[in-house]
Amino acid sequence: MTQPSHGGNVYKVARDRRVPVERIVDFSASINPLGTPATGLRAIRSALKQVMHYPDPDCWQLRQVLARQCGIDPEMILVGNGSTELIHLLPLTLAIESALIVGPTFEEYARALIGTGSSVQYIHARREERFRPPIKNILRQLSAKETRFDAVFLCNPNNPTGQVMTRASVCELAEALDRRQAWLIVDEAFIDYCQAHSVVSMLSTYPRMLVLRSLTKFYAMPGLRIGYLAGASKVMDRLKDRQPPWSVNSLAQAASCAMLLDDSYVTRSRTFMENERVRFVQALRSLSGIRVFPSAANFVLMELPVWTSVGEVTDRLASKRLLVRDCSLLPGLNRQMIRVAIRTRKENRRLIAALGICVKKKK
Repeated sequence: MTQPSHGGNVYKVARDRRVPVERIVDFSASINPLGTPATGLRAIRSALKQVMHYPDPDCWQLRQVLARQCGIDPEMILVGNGSTELIHLLPLTLAIESALIVGPTFEEYARALIGTGSSVQYIHARREERFRPPIKNILRQLSAKETRFDAVFLCNPNNPTGQVMTRASVCELAEALDRRQAWLIVDEAFIDYCQAHSVVSMLSTYPRMLVLRSLTKFYAMPGLRIGYLAGASKVMDRLKDRQPPWSVNSLAQAASCAMLLDDSYVTRSRTFMENERVRFVQALRSLSGIRVFPSAANFVLMELPVWTSVGEVTDRLASKRLLVRDCSLLPGLNRQMIRVAIRTRKENRRLIAALGICVKKKK
């Protein structure tokens, strides 16, 4: 399987365009536009003296903070070098031979599964239904006599569609998988923008459900790489045994502890996104021929007009130092799809102006 494009490779674009990285406006990576909290940056400076020691392999202090916020036991949390590391620990540790992926979604689930010899099937939300989560179809697929899955992978809210599944629907799915002694892996990397839909507090009710979280996106520190997995403590112990030693560096641990307690930053970030997402989507929908799908996250999926080419549009935007995510080859989407992060109002206006020129129908 070829290396997927996750977006965010500003370094390659800067090299290709021969411009400084700082001049690239990256709409391809869905990172909080308010930037890394000052509390986190101060914590990093204070922790610099710790780099002469190995980092805490148990991430003890960070797990205490996370446990209080999630309302679960610290032993139910495993911290990793980004949620991607944890995704890759799952197939072998859980002995997943066959998995169902709810798509169209993040490519790394399939990459991790196929890389360990697991078979993969998809069940896709439909464009005609605005990519609404296909809960009935999933349950129907699971009940089919001819199919047997060891795990279901669900991204909620989903990347790249931005759609969110209700807690009730996720619980219904967890119960169905529990009866079949199968795993439900729920990726909540973008749940900070729709916290009411999180199921992490319900893990004790569903012992075969695992919840992935990312700290790098909402707190704008993807360069530090940190995420965590929550689930039954025995499962976390098994995964920990397969994790490379000292996987999470000291600076990432210190920054995370400080930022998780920064309630002011959380409130400002959510308020900004709720307001700017409405304005941004309205402006995008005013452009000729563009279809924008509903989103509960800090990004939107859009379908470009039939008279355009995704490759040409993304290249023209890149020439203006605007980087967007090409989703045209993602399973379950069509060749007109791109995903764009919601950034600052000034940057969003710049993208809308440039995109308007790119999609203008030639006479």
